[in-house]
Amino acid sequence: MAMDVQNRKPLLKPETQKFENYALNIDKMLSNKLEAAQRAQVVSSELSEGNIVFSTDAVLFELTDIALSQYFNKLSKQNCNVKVTDTFDNTGVNRTKRVYRVSKADGARYTLNVYVTIRRCLLNGKDCLTFLEDDMSNINAIVDFLCVSNNIDLKVLNDLLVEKLIEFLSKRSTNALSKACAAMNINNSKEDTDKCQGCNRACKTNSVLCTKGSQWIHYHCRKLKKDEIETVSCVA
Repeated sequence: MAMDVQNRKPLLKPETQKFENYALNIDKMLSNKLEAAQRAQVVSSELSEGNIVFSTDAVLFELTDIALSQYFNKLSKQNCNVKVTDTFDNTGVNRTKRVYRVSKADGARYTLNVYVTIRRCLLNGKDCLTFLEDDMSNINAIVDFLCVSNNIDLKVLNDLLVEKLIEFLSKRSTNALSKACAAMNINNSKEDTDKCQGCNRACKTNSVLCTKGSQWIHYHCRKLKKDEIETVSCVA
């Protein structure tokens, strides 16, 4: 779900790739992206355990990710050592993090961690001020250029992203519930011998049967919400 931005400048390629031993939770990733899309369209920063954490909205993060790659690619050709490491989940498809380790000719060093899944960046190292004073303004200039050259309105795109993500996540939630209830049958007139696995009382009405485990349970013992009960009824 990355942005399609017209970009003619070369991007910096990672020297190292790492792979986690887990698959990315897509629902959680999309929920994080939704939360980011609902942020104010500004870059906010805070000090956390000696590190500086930057947060942006979802669209601005995508642009900043491109701008960082362009800027550090240029910097690497100006007597500056920039090492890039990308981290993916175990599918090798979803990038979860990018790390820039920067060593400048004057000895200044810092590390910038770009967390893709939560749309935040973490800056650390003994020379963080170098990034803030020398580099950040140049990166912001690239972001501004990308916005102007691609006619990007941050608020409009974030609002659209919020709308689409809510719609998509809602459908995924409904589908997941339908699948979970597909093996259940509605019971409206059961024998007293069929006991609820939650309260051990007879399931005469307002209960469902999980055919996978062949166990009856009352709606309230399952703690089903009204809309979930309606979905279960429709599926059954």
